[in-house]
Amino acid sequence: MRLLHAIGNAFKRGAVRRPDGAPPLLSPAPEVEPPHPPDQESLIALVNSFPYWYQRIYLGQGVYTLPTLQLHNYVWRAVETMLPEGFQGASVLDVGTNAGYFCIQAKLKGAGRVVGVDFDDRYLKQAEACRAIWKLDIDYRQADIDQLQLHTLGQRFDVVLFTGILYHLKNPLGVLEQVAGLCNDAIVVETEVISPAHRNIVHVRQGPFGRTVVTPCTSGFMKFIEKDELNGDSSNWWVPDEACVLGMLRTAGFKYFSQPRYLGETRMLVVATQQPQSIFRIT
Repeated sequence: MRLLHAIGNAFKRGAVRRPDGAPPLLSPAPEVEPPHPPDQESLIALVNSFPYWYQRIYLGQGVYTLPTLQLHNYVWRAVETMLPEGFQGASVLDVGTNAGYFCIQAKLKGAGRVVGVDFDDRYLKQAEACRAIWKLDIDYRQADIDQLQLHTLGQRFDVVLFTGILYHLKNPLGVLEQVAGLCNDAIVVETEVISPAHRNIVHVRQGPFGRTVVTPCTSGFMKFIEKDELNGDSSNWWVPDEACVLGMLRTAGFKYFSQPRYLGETRMLVVATQQPQSIFRIT
């Protein structure tokens, strides 16, 4: 399975947005200036040389790739609160890196080796342009998410960033298991979820052999998206609830979890680790 190019179309439309009435999010931190950036006119020309941007990245001289804050900016601010000592030289894999926003932030937060992967070279060209301005050692690679195995990347990583990806996968549990095989410490998952604000019930057969009965269940769901019901975007396949996300992560081998944080009614962030000791402060 390849990630569909329709994901790119969703990025172009700006399909991922905070829902109306979402609770206030963390304020953005003051920007750090890149070392010796080009002049403002050149930076503006660079931004305009691409037909669209999905990620808001600071390029210096007061120039951003997008004028307003996006969801990923708030995701990063939430992640930062769980990294009081920074990455401390940890290696980081950013899955679905797009223009490299999280890779840049990871390096600025003290990460060691940083690798960003994406299926679309259009995004990787943006990522390389931003990396060059920031003069950071980041390795960008073109790859399908369902092929992210040790033999394709050549190493394991302390931290995997897995944001805005899960609900775009046809086989989310299988991919999480593959990604877990690349992860030494923690995974950061941010995803669309079924709203916890409403009481949801399904009736399914459960129970031991010979005593199986139809039982009402209030959690552990994943809604299949066959067409473009979500945001008019045909690259969405599944929307899980919170319990389903945590259960899949446990099945993939993660044992310890931060308190899930909601960035709007249907966007959830959680950090999961394999060991009780982590560079993330999750309790």
